[in-house]
Amino acid sequence: MTKLYAVYYFPTYLLIFAFQMVLGALSIIPTRIQDISSFAASIERIGMLYERFRQRESREVLGRDGIIIHPYTHFKVDGLTLNTPNAEQTLFENLSFELTPAQSLLVVGSSGCGKSSLLRAIAGLWCNGKGTIESPDYTEALFLPQKPYMLLGTLREQLQYPNRRENITDTDIQSALTQVNLENLAERMGGLSAEKDWSAVLSQGEQQRLAFARILLSKPKYVILDEATSALDVTNERQLYELLQSQNISYISVGHRPSLVDYHHMVLDLRPNNGNSWQLLPAGDYRFAS
Repeated sequence: MTKLYAVYYFPTYLLIFAFQMVLGALSIIPTRIQDISSFAASIERIGMLYERFRQRESREVLGRDGIIIHPYTHFKVDGLTLNTPNAEQTLFENLSFELTPAQSLLVVGSSGCGKSSLLRAIAGLWCNGKGTIESPDYTEALFLPQKPYMLLGTLREQLQYPNRRENITDTDIQSALTQVNLENLAERMGGLSAEKDWSAVLSQGEQQRLAFARILLSKPKYVILDEATSALDVTNERQLYELLQSQNISYISVGHRPSLVDYHHMVLDLRPNNGNSWQLLPAGDYRFAS
C-alpha cells in the first residue's frame, strides 16, 4: 500500500507545481499591466521628443495640425489657434502678438483657458492647432515651470544647470544665491558640493528662488515663466522680477496675482470678453477682474 501511495502522490505534486508555474507565467501581464502601459507611454513621449529635436535641427517645424514655427529675432505669434489634444475644444482663436527685445508679456486667465498650452506652443511642444509662431533660437531661452526641475547631483550642479556658461565660479554662484535671498543655503546644506534629494529638502519657494539664480548664472536672452513665483510672497516676487528687469531680459510670464502687472509691458488676457477669446492690452491699462 505504501508503494502505491507514493506512485499516486508524486504525480499529483508535479501537477500542482506545473499549474503554479503556468499560472505565474500567465499572471505577468495582468499584474504588470499598469507598468507596461506606463512604459509604453514613456516610449511614445520619448519618440515624439526625438522627432521634435530632429525637426528643430532645421529650425522650421510644421505641426501636425498646421502650426508653423520658424526662426526670428524675437517672439511673434500670428493667427494662432490652439485646440485640446483630441481637438474636442478650442482654447483660443486667431491670437496675434509681437514681443520685441527687452519687452515683457504677462498671460492671465482662468484655469484651463490655455495659458500653459500657449507656452508649450511657443516652445514647439504643442502642435494641436494652426497659425504661425516666430521665435529666437531656443538655446538663448530658459523655461521656468511652476515646480522647477531638480536634477540629481550637488548644489553647485543645481545652480549651473543648464550649463550654458563654462566659466561659472563658486563666487558667481554665491553671489547669485545672495541676490535671490538664499545667501545661507550653501552653508546650511553643507557646501556647494553637498548632494541631497533637493526636491525633498528644499521648499517649493526655495526651489523657485534657486531657479531664478540659474537665470542670473546662465544669462539667457529670453525667459519663459509658468507661474514661477507662485510659492513666493509678494516681497520676494518683486525682488526677483526686478532682477529680471535689471538683466535686460525679454520674458513671458503666466500668473494670477495682480501684483505681476507691475513688472510687464503688456498683458494678454485669455478669458473670453465680449465674444472674443483673448484681449491684449498695455499693462498700464489692464485691470484684474474682481
